[in-house]
Amino acid sequence: MPTNNYISVVDKAMRVLEAMRGKREVPLGEIASSTGLIKSSTFRILFTLERLGYVEKSGGGRYSLTASLARLTSDQRPSPDLGNLAEPFMAELLRRFRETVNLGVLDGGEVLYIRVLESSHAFRLAAHAGMRSPVHSTALGKCLLCGRRRQEIEAILKTHPLRPTTPRTIRDRPTFYRELERVRSRGYAIDNQEDSHGARCLAAPIMTPAGDISAAMSISGPAARMIPRRDREIAEALLETCGKIARLLGYTTSRQKGPGLGGH
Repeated sequence: MPTNNYISVVDKAMRVLEAMRGKREVPLGEIASSTGLIKSSTFRILFTLERLGYVEKSGGGRYSLTASLARLTSDQRPSPDLGNLAEPFMAELLRRFRETVNLGVLDGGEVLYIRVLESSHAFRLAAHAGMRSPVHSTALGKCLLCGRRRQEIEAILKTHPLRPTTPRTIRDRPTFYRELERVRSRGYAIDNQEDSHGARCLAAPIMTPAGDISAAMSISGPAARMIPRRDREIAEALLETCGKIARLLGYTTSRQKGPGLGGH
């Protein structure tokens, strides 16, 4: 291979990443020493990797690799069988609540619906597999974003801004980030007529064995039927169902239960 095709800065960046592999909170001096690079060059590489979301810097000036790097070497999208795996659970939710049940993933900065079981009510929310929705105004979207790093969310919002679709849509980033924190805290998300006027939706995340959010499941219906006093019952059912699916996928901890539900 011609030497003029060799990019030395890529070589240096890979040496930095390899020096951090399998370690937590590595100091700058140790990384520089193990790579043979001077501290100033090492710092610039780490600064760039941090900006890209592959490295995290602690308050003590130490560096760690993030989960974003692992996503480059493993397919974080759910398996093609997720829809088939989830459908019996979705059918049980449909039977119990008689409202539309949706299964979605994050795709290209949007919610992609991969399985939908529609309500039998004459007045229902129309949805179908293959449909796409915004992440910021839907319960599914909030679940899919709540576990991601700020840099990843910012990148999505740059290409998919917080455009209002109803008067209730969140329109500014500070409010949106507070909403994502609420989702993380209680374990589930609510779309209170934010995406479509007259419609409410609750959603819960489905975890991968690594603890990432691979998909989310929601129950949606007209606001006249999806009244707030039913939220706890619906949220508990979604969390329990998503927990079962996650365990079938290999997820083994109890993170699926939101503290806002009192551990039920």
